[in-house]
Amino acid sequence: MSIYNVLSFEVPIIAYSVLHQPKKTVTAKEYARILHNFRSDLNNETQQIKSIWEGYISDITSKNVQATRGNLSQFLSTPIQSDTDDIQKILKDQNIQTSEQLLTNVRYGLSGGYDARYLLEAKQSEIPKTRIADSRSFIQEKGFKLEKNNNSIFESLYLVQGGTNLDILENIMQKFICNYNTEQAKKMYEPENSICSIYNLLFSDGVSYSGFDRFELQVNFVKGKEPCDIFNKELGESIKFFRTEIHHLNVSVWQRKLALGKGEQYILRILTKDRFTLHAAVSAAQKFAKDKHIIANAVRAGTWLTKEIM
Repeated sequence: MSIYNVLSFEVPIIAYSVLHQPKKTVTAKEYARILHNFRSDLNNETQQIKSIWEGYISDITSKNVQATRGNLSQFLSTPIQSDTDDIQKILKDQNIQTSEQLLTNVRYGLSGGYDARYLLEAKQSEIPKTRIADSRSFIQEKGFKLEKNNNSIFESLYLVQGGTNLDILENIMQKFICNYNTEQAKKMYEPENSICSIYNLLFSDGVSYSGFDRFELQVNFVKGKEPCDIFNKELGESIKFFRTEIHHLNVSVWQRKLALGKGEQYILRILTKDRFTLHAAVSAAQKFAKDKHIIANAVRAGTWLTKEIM
């Protein structure tokens, strides 16, 4: 059993969220291409980590089997070679079983995520104009400048399993940041402005992000005076509403981890495959917000934003 099993809770899915704005000299299209290349590098590095880790487990298992067999050799009398092979197989199976029980079953490195650009103009977004004004104010309050020639704000979401992977993700990113000594790297690693936050996944309803979703409705909100356990329980029941209204959605709710970063306390994310479904999701959210319960009140008072996934 891993420490998570012993303490009776699941390995958390953690989102490292980075809001960032490129410098005026970098076009949104060029910046999107840079982000795409960087994420590809992270995914490739994750595959290398997977291979290295699997190789390490295999090597150490073989060494332990050989060491144990050597330690027991004086007590074993097996003149038949097949008996020796059977003993070695038993020892190997036992080592593998023990390691599987003690090691956390997670994917090391990056387990998912995406990059997206906020739609902050009324003609681009599907949310009401009054909400557009609120979303622009929200972005500006975070320190971003929405100017005519520089109004592209991005969010990069990096998903990992468990806190250990935050260290691994940091190590991977630092490796690329230190090794990238190019003009392209500077355009990404020296943005006009950026802020970071870390979230735990509270609830998820629907298929996980698979690369086919193209738009997102994001609602940032805070809870009222209700205790967290009551509020979170209500959240788990309430988000099922969206999947009953519209099928084939990925709906998730995230809570800020240990109050880290400048993000809001909670984030509702609804991923959609196209703009038509995005419009339907916004309509469903408006319908949901009209109800009279604590979650509807929080969503109604929250900041609504839409994004295009790149």
